[in-house]
Amino acid sequence: MIVKVMKPVFKLSEESSAKFILYPYWIFQLRLFYKRLGMRDRVIDYFAYVDAYRLGVERGDRLIEIEEWDVPKNTIMEFLVDEEEARKKAIESAIIWGNSRIISWWLPRVEIVRKEKVYKVFWIGNEFIVDSLTGEKYAIKELRKIYKGSNIKS
Repeated sequence: MIVKVMKPVFKLSEESSAKFILYPYWIFQLRLFYKRLGMRDRVIDYFAYVDAYRLGVERGDRLIEIEEWDVPKNTIMEFLVDEEEARKKAIESAIIWGNSRIISWWLPRVEIVRKEKVYKVFWIGNEFIVDSLTGEKYAIKELRKIYKGSNIKS
């Protein structure tokens, strides 16, 4: 199955680096147009990375590079947040961020410049799961403890 992934920055040094799981995201590049009284109007770009599993939003400085990968279907996590819900969350986040930087009597007009349905790569090693963008490591042993203590059935 061919999917779009955020280009990994970090990779595992182990030989098992071929093992991975793909975590779902919606990416939006939004443009906010602010009218201002007695001042020049302002236009700013906002890059929203919407977690399509838990509906959280992170702001980026730019759009990350995207690659196409051909992967087995069992390595892909399901999108639990649809495009409409992700778009609303991205716009809400952009307006809150923009309003904290620009003084205006009006809400900005928001334009979607680009949107992508992508996945973030998490490498699965022998002892750790590694975030391919930040290099953060999560001990598998600790994750198992959390999993056992939850109500999730295996």
